[in-house]
Amino acid sequence: MLIKNINNHSLTTMIVDPDCDGFTSSAILMNYLNKVFPHFVSEIHYIMHSGKQHGIILDEIPEETEFLICADSASNNYEQHKILKDKGVDILIIDHHEAEKNSSDACVINNQLCDYPTKSLSGAGMVFKFCCYLDELLETSYANDLVDLASLGLVADVMSLKDFETKRIVEKGIENIKNPFIQTMVERNSFSIGDHLTPTGIAFYIAPYVNAVIRVGTQEEKMLVFESMLETKALELIPSTKRGCQG
Repeated sequence: MLIKNINNHSLTTMIVDPDCDGFTSSAILMNYLNKVFPHFVSEIHYIMHSGKQHGIILDEIPEETEFLICADSASNNYEQHKILKDKGVDILIIDHHEAEKNSSDACVINNQLCDYPTKSLSGAGMVFKFCCYLDELLETSYANDLVDLASLGLVADVMSLKDFETKRIVEKGIENIKNPFIQTMVERNSFSIGDHLTPTGIAFYIAPYVNAVIRVGTQEEKMLVFESMLETKALELIPSTKRGCQG
């Protein structure tokens, strides 16, 4: 479905779920696709709910949408799936939340709805695994460059590290920090984090800042934090009145 819509230049909307796992889930997919299909990523319209709602809100989906991507949400929005499918919209959902059944009107990739053994993967973990699979299909090797975002999402969503796969993704992410947002957060909080980043450092000194902005920030502030995780946006300068930023 994804490759088909890329080839068709479908008008694509991505719903960015409003929490740290949701931000990192969408950022992983956007960054991966930008490495392989940059022309497609430049045309994706991403939206974010104004509150803490999750999933598909039909009134927020642009009327011209032909392809909808939901990372870390929407597995159980069966009514919305049906309405959108009847309008000709393809829906790709990559999620980890519990749901009653698999949707007959959307492509749902969810570790809780199949026999995949690692149930402790969060949305970011599932999107990372999806990108690993795309690497196999496309004979590329880009997914591992995004494992740091997966690590942040897994720890932020307080996923169990008893499962070997989840623990290993978190460890690999900590060992390979490449994302500009995470790099900067580690540097700015180095006094608290110490010389080596750990899951505890992520849980106390990076993830809470993201979730705080999502809880109390404006839409513009939330979008700035999300876009700071995107490789195409992270290094853009923005106007600032903060002390020391010199405009």
